[in-house]
Amino acid sequence: MPHKLSSTNLINQGDTSIKYPGTTTSAFTDTSFYKNCGKTAASGTIKEYGCPICDLAMFILYKGGLSNNNDNTYNAVVQATIGGTDNAADFTWKSFTATMGSQNIKVNLAATSDVSAEVDNGNICLVRLYDQSNKNSHYVLVDGWNSAATGFDRYLVCDPDGGTQKTLADTMKKRGFPQDAAYITQKFTVS
Repeated sequence: MPHKLSSTNLINQGDTSIKYPGTTTSAFTDTSFYKNCGKTAASGTIKEYGCPICDLAMFILYKGGLSNNNDNTYNAVVQATIGGTDNAADFTWKSFTATMGSQNIKVNLAATSDVSAEVDNGNICLVRLYDQSNKNSHYVLVDGWNSAATGFDRYLVCDPDGGTQKTLADTMKKRGFPQDAAYITQKFTVS
């Protein structure tokens, strides 16, 4: 099963070309972004800590049939920040509704124990890669399945680190994670 999301749904969390609408200020590298979304206890930037937010935003674009132009990308990331995080902009794993123009896009999150079965059944999953020893953490959307491949190369992911489509094995290598299921610490279906 190929990727469900298209290239027009991808978001790069470090994209400096995404501006606050009507300005020349880059939103994803602005330390005021979280506070502008009402997250008064948050620090950092989308570029530094926004991978789960950008995953949710990519899903919002996909579900809403929207492309990743400046305003849609910015607004999807704002909606994911407002609806998907607490006051410190930490991911809450709770369902929410994103308002994009005249659309109200429901983002449902449900814990799963079997990403393979979910993706093989055509569902999209959000997974957290986490290494306790060095506090390395990263989130990706698993949106496809290559049954001809083996191991973590079977899982097709949309990675906000660069806004690219690749395999989970490639993401794990790039981010310094061993290719071991023990490093996949949280798994949710997204619908």
